[in-house]
Amino acid sequence: MSPNARKNLIYSFVLLGMVLIVYLYRSSTGGGSSVDEVARKNGLITWNGEFMDQPYLFLYHPERANVKVKLDSLLNHQAQLYLMDSPRSELYQLNRQDSLPRPSKDLLALLRMVSQDSKNSESSWDPTAGILYDGWSFSSTRAGIKDSVNIAALLDNVGMPKFILSDTLIQKVKTGLKINLLDYGQTLTLAQVALFLEKQGIRNYFLQIGKYTLAKGVNERQELWKFKTQRPDSLGKAMDGWIALQNRAVASAGDFTQTYKQDSLRKAWVLDPRTGYPVNHGLLQTTVLAKTSKEAAILAQSLLVRGWQDAVRIDSARKDVEMILIYNEKGKGLRLYASPELKAMLSFPIE
Repeated sequence: MSPNARKNLIYSFVLLGMVLIVYLYRSSTGGGSSVDEVARKNGLITWNGEFMDQPYLFLYHPERANVKVKLDSLLNHQAQLYLMDSPRSELYQLNRQDSLPRPSKDLLALLRMVSQDSKNSESSWDPTAGILYDGWSFSSTRAGIKDSVNIAALLDNVGMPKFILSDTLIQKVKTGLKINLLDYGQTLTLAQVALFLEKQGIRNYFLQIGKYTLAKGVNERQELWKFKTQRPDSLGKAMDGWIALQNRAVASAGDFTQTYKQDSLRKAWVLDPRTGYPVNHGLLQTTVLAKTSKEAAILAQSLLVRGWQDAVRIDSARKDVEMILIYNEKGKGLRLYASPELKAMLSFPIE
């Protein structure tokens, strides 16, 4: 099968999954044709498609004229800021050159924001770290360095501080430095779509792009929007669960079903961008709720690197975020943690 055919097949499955989410979501709020009748009566609008190789799903009400055309224009504009496979893109040029003269103000502002976000995470989140994964292979039994790979050499090409930014020039400290802002761009695009809907007088919406979700207000049944997540059952197998979203963004990182065992501890297929090596703790999956998708996404990924003990400490110290952690504790097996204030919003119990 060709790479393009494989990509299209994967996208079809993911898009089908999003359609299934809508069906399951509606079923969870009452099910049957009566739900569809309520949706039509209350003007629930559904749009789905593809944005930067990721499926999107937008639900909102009430209906407004010409929203779809304007949304398409907005998505096209946003995609141009973050795509890396178009020669016309500044990110494309930056990833293939040692420097970029006369960068646009938009790119400079974007990279400065990214640099600050990485610094705030203590470099546990860094969008230049993708090169590290080229040096490792993961399986259900081990994490291994690929043949002839020098991890220290790869690590030399990681780090936002290695971009030197000025109003007239972006200079790389290392030639191999590359940045991937596809995920970051998806979170910023969700914020732009939400802002657009607000300007149209739409106060009730549920927005998803890829792994990221943002919800506000209520659904067509005047209930809180619900987000589908996965949790382990008593045997460690994946089960569906629901989180009610009260004007929150949500992002997940990691997959508790993709692990390997080392030193009697289950570990995630995750590398620490600060060391170039796999994380050495049992945190397997994080789900973070925050005010913005960007904040939720960065914190979810950062915590997955820092570990469950740091995550619980941060959760206790911050009142502006909530989280669900799935982790493996040595001698105790698979564990599930949720912020105390979040438990009332879950469809499943957590001790």
